[in-house]
Amino acid sequence: MSHLYVVYTLNSTISVVKAESKEEAFDIFAMNQIDNESFKTFITSSSINLGLLEEFFEDNQGYLLDLYQDEYPERLQHLNEQEQEDYIDGWIERNVKEFWEDEPKFALEYLQELDKAKQSKAPYTMKFSDAFLMFTIKKIIQQGDWYEGFDIVKIDLTDKNYQTIY
Repeated sequence: MSHLYVVYTLNSTISVVKAESKEEAFDIFAMNQIDNESFKTFITSSSINLGLLEEFFEDNQGYLLDLYQDEYPERLQHLNEQEQEDYIDGWIERNVKEFWEDEPKFALEYLQELDKAKQSKAPYTMKFSDAFLMFTIKKIIQQGDWYEGFDIVKIDLTDKNYQTIY
């Protein structure tokens, strides 16, 4: 039997979802966010400082590019250009695989699109499957950085005609 769920955040996103469970309500909500331009740009951007890629552009000592100086940090400057590229690519791959460790097929999908972006001579917007986007949107929301106070609450008016949602 379907129930109604309120999906809300402190920064004004409120949705009502009809689903069998809280988990299904989250799936439905995430699927409906696929066309959200903010999510789409964040996930599909191949720019180092504009989206998800930024989260992968670090090693165990910090960020792999000094954006203010537009150069590699001192710890990489002793490497030649090919060594720098190999080092950075290795860390990005490691971070991507860690991010999607519970769904390795999505790590592979991301790395394949990232490679296409890297090989492209023109600006390239990565393209992903709906399953990838839905899973990734859920993961981003669950990290807690996208929405403040995100929650999904079942609406239960069985014994009353009013429900306060906190």
